[in-house]
Order: sequence, then structure tokens, then C-alpha cells
Amino acid sequence: MKTNNLIKVCGSITKRESMASGTYNILKNTCVAEANFPYSGYYGSVPEQADLNSLFLFTTHYYSLEEVLRIAQNIDSCYMEKVNVATASLDFVHHKYSAIRVKYFTDYEHIHLLQTCCIKAGVEFAKKVHVSDFAFVRVTKCFVLEELEEGIYIDNKEDHKGYITIPKQISNSEFSDILIDIRNNTDCKLFDAAMGAMIINSQVKDMVRIFSENLNVQLLKCIKERLVKSILNK
Repeated sequence: MKTNNLIKVCGSITKRESMASGTYNILKNTCVAEANFPYSGYYGSVPEQADLNSLFLFTTHYYSLEEVLRIAQNIDSCYMEKVNVATASLDFVHHKYSAIRVKYFTDYEHIHLLQTCCIKAGVEFAKKVHVSDFAFVRVTKCFVLEELEEGIYIDNKEDHKGYITIPKQISNSEFSDILIDIRNNTDCKLFDAAMGAMIINSQVKDMVRIFSENLNVQLLKCIKERLVKSILNK
């Protein structure tokens, strides 16, 4: 399914996530949360053997993607060999927070060491955070994509993820309604989806990220066709 048509872009993914407060070995007077039901739209519940989940290290203010990547580059020896970092904002309805998103961190017992390295790099961590069961999480990160067809991409770095362009930005409620309709009334196989946007060739492209362990071009085309039709009919 892969091609040689690689593009490197930056953008964001926004999704309603189930969250849990971190009870790991973290530094005193800091707060960590975990997205504990990843890809719930696909699995319906926690998968039997989940990958390492996304961790959110809450900060006193929003760090730009450039700042977060610079910090990660400067602490490569601090349990960061395979870690994927990004900047994030979490909206818990009544409270909004900024965080550094850390993915593929292999040893939760050493989170305090990662935090210590971040502090040495100048990061200021939040001392108090009210973590609710759910949050709308916006993660801004870099992507390496392969374009399969116009407006259809797969992730070159993360398995089971594809991206499809949509004609315009839509609200969270509109997106939720469209997904329910697609899942109930089409033959597109089981998938999880999240809204996003990427800057490609200096233009903002509204996207939908698709997760499926059975990801292929046919599934992405099926979902794209239904999404575009529903959006244009609104």
C-alpha cells in the first residue's frame, strides 16, 4: 500500500478523549494525565493489548511546537530514544490546560526522570490540575505522510493511521453526527476517527484522521466519500 510519495508536514488532531490522572512515579507538585481509552471509536473499549498510551505533562503555560521539539532534541538521553513529543491543549469544559504530550514512553516508573530533564531545559510544570473523565484534546505535532491518491494519505511513522481531506471545517457536534450516520448506514468497516488540520504547500487542509487495524485504500476511500457527501449536504 505504501508509495514513495513522502511529505513532511505539521498540523493538529482534535479528539474527545477519556482521561485518567497519572498515579505513577511523578515529581511532587506536578500533574500528569493519561488518555486511557485510545481509539475508543474502533475498539469500543480498552483493547486487550493496548499500545503505550499518550501521557500529558501539564505545564504552567502553552509551549509552542517549536519549543517542545527543541526541548526533546536537547534531552535525547533522558528516556527519550523512541518517544514522540508534541504540544497539547486540554479542554475539560470547566477548565482548560496546556501540556506536553508524550507518546511511546516505555517505563512509567521513570516519568519523574523525564520531568527532571524537562525542568532542566526550562519547562515549568503546573502544580494543580482538575482532571475530569473526558477532555477535548488538541495535539499539535509533525507528521510524515505518504499520499496514496489525491486527498488520501497514510502515516509513515505510526501504523494503522490514515488521513483524508474534507472540503471545510466542521464543528465537533456535526462531526459526531456524521460519524454516527456513516457507522450505521454504510459498509465502511470499523474505524476510529478524529478531526484535524495540516499545513500542506502553505495551505491549511482540513483533515480527518482514521485509525483501523485493517486500514487500506478502499476503507479510506469509503469513509472519504461518505464524509464529503455529508459535509456538502449540510
